Amino acid sequence: MADGTTPTITIDPFFALATEIESTKTKVADSVFEGYKLQVAQTADVNNRAMQVALRNAAAQSDLKAAASKKTLETMLSAGRTDAIIGLTAMSTQREAMRQAERDRNLINDLNTENLNTALINTNTALIGGGLNYASLGLAYGGLNAAVQTADNFNATNAFQSSVAGQRVVNTNSMAGTVQSANPTTIG
Repeated sequence: MADGTTPTITIDPFFALATEIESTKTKVADSVFEGYKLQVAQTADVNNRAMQVALRNAAAQSDLKAAASKKTLETMLSAGRTDAIIGLTAMSTQREAMRQAERDRNLINDLNTENLNTALINTNTALIGGGLNYASLGLAYGGLNAAVQTADNFNATNAFQSSVAGQRVVNTNSMAGTVQSANPTTIG
């Protein structure tokens, strides 16, 4: 070694093989680890994308539920308004029916009053007419009575004059201006 040459070292073939195996193991391990990291990254990406899709689907479903709830609420409010309008219309109709019933009742009462007044007028007219007829009957009876009495008085006077034709009347201060004639009248 003194001659200036470099000594040659011989490497044990098993050592070299072992070193190559270790180097290959490291490369395989690094490759497996890189594959694992890539697989984890891909899985994370797939999971991330799946999560984004799930979140988008959940948001869309939530939007659909909100829209359905909103439409349901609007429908319920509309139904409530419709019920209120129907109730208002029913109350208005009932109020108008009650007013009309009051008008009908007043009309019936007016007609009944009118009929009663007509019946009263007819009854009064009949009574007055009957009274006038009765009064006329009374006047006729009175006239007949007076005629009968007058006829009776004339007959009595004539009879009295006939019977006293030859006699004189004696004045007892109750008769004045009595003139007698001797013309006898015969009543027969």
